[in-house]
Amino acid sequence: FIRGQTLTLLEKLNELDADEQADICESLHDHADELYRSCLARFGDDGENR
Repeated sequence: FIRGQTLTLLEKLNELDADEQADICESLHDHADELYRSCLARFGDDGENR
């Protein structure tokens, strides 16, 4: 959810030429992606501990 929302927000910020906010949003997206992959590796697709 967060990954998708940050991409939408990033598009809007780029349209507004809000470079500083877009950089922060891009970092947030990268962190959300890292968290997602980490949770996927630890808990799998179904959320159960492997």
